[in-house]
Amino acid sequence: MKTIISAIGCVCALGNDIGQISKNLFAGNSLFSYPAARLQSSYSNEYPVFTVAQEILSQKKDGESYSYLFLRKALEEALESAVLKSEDLKKARVGVCIGATVDISFNCFDFYKEWRKSRSSEPENPASSPKKPAKPAALDKYIGYSAASEILKDLGIDGISQTVVSACACGTDAAGIGAQWIEHDICDIVICGATDELNMIPYTGFIKLMIASKERCRPFDKNRNGINLGEGAGVLILESQKNYEHRLANLKSAQKKLPDIKGFILGYGTAVDAYHATAPDPQGRGLKKAVEFAFSQADKSKENIAFINAHATGTKDNDAAEAAVFNSLLKGVPVSATKSLTGHALGAAGAVEACLTLICLNEGRIPPVKNFTVPDESLNFCPALKETFIDGAQAALSVSLAFGGCNAALILGGKKYGGKTAL
Repeated sequence: MKTIISAIGCVCALGNDIGQISKNLFAGNSLFSYPAARLQSSYSNEYPVFTVAQEILSQKKDGESYSYLFLRKALEEALESAVLKSEDLKKARVGVCIGATVDISFNCFDFYKEWRKSRSSEPENPASSPKKPAKPAALDKYIGYSAASEILKDLGIDGISQTVVSACACGTDAAGIGAQWIEHDICDIVICGATDELNMIPYTGFIKLMIASKERCRPFDKNRNGINLGEGAGVLILESQKNYEHRLANLKSAQKKLPDIKGFILGYGTAVDAYHATAPDPQGRGLKKAVEFAFSQADKSKENIAFINAHATGTKDNDAAEAAVFNSLLKGVPVSATKSLTGHALGAAGAVEACLTLICLNEGRIPPVKNFTVPDESLNFCPALKETFIDGAQAALSVSLAFGGCNAALILGGKKYGGKTAL
């Protein structure tokens, strides 16, 4: 597999676009605060989160979720970077594959709040006044909403769409599925990625599971004590070689701006270990299989991997399971962990981290793990302790673990993959 990534777009706590995110990733700057109006609970002054900037939040349209806002902004950036117009999309076989958890599973809040409000306002004798129904639009969104099909609708194009809901692995899965659509000649162009917003259900849920941290999370650190939630979206635009070359020729002949390829999807693997509803298999058996599948598809070995972008939530069990797999398959390969800069963006995590992986490959370096201070001897390895230069002509592995035993892995190449600039 060698699927072209013609563009990426991203919104997260590191910044509003790829340029800002690239700068802040290596400077170690991101928006980290205690939740206020958006997360009202008895816990809201105790557990900090990573948020998208108010500049983006203020652009939410009526009836639009924050998740879809983030997705829309990331997509706008990606389409501009790819030099893709609506007329280009209408001429091609387009697919949209989007991962989400909050936006799909917990989109019932508006409907539920309205229903509760109508119930509380009912008279003592219901027969004297008919019950006020919830708005049909809220009910429709609760039952049949799909972020992927909404993108097709907004762009005014026809195509296939799929919304992936494999919990915190769905962003990685969406990119892998999209690459398969290209490789099997189902699509010429695929818009793939994932999005998620901060939400009361996962916020209180992780606290009650006793795996949320009251301080900035510490991936792989001996004193790690849990996750911080985050939010955002990542979008990758994938193209077949034939479609990309055709577009490039047309742009050149018209003397228009040419897209700067961001890299390639080289391999994808997914596996479910079914060990526990919320905990990973201690030996990481499902993750190991997913990584092995991705290596097999990419026809690559450890020697081709410049670094690993770990899921690295900062919980005891997750980090230990990943360490077991890295020590088994990729001993000595540098490990990056970015959730101490973005938080755990749930369904969006894999897509955001795919974008960060490509940034690192194209920059030829990975940042030090923020907030890592004390090595854990039981893990038998340390992540990157300082900014580390890598070979951008090599590939990188990005992995995701999720509730339900879901595991996914992507092998990505940057724009200089193979020793020369893609364009």
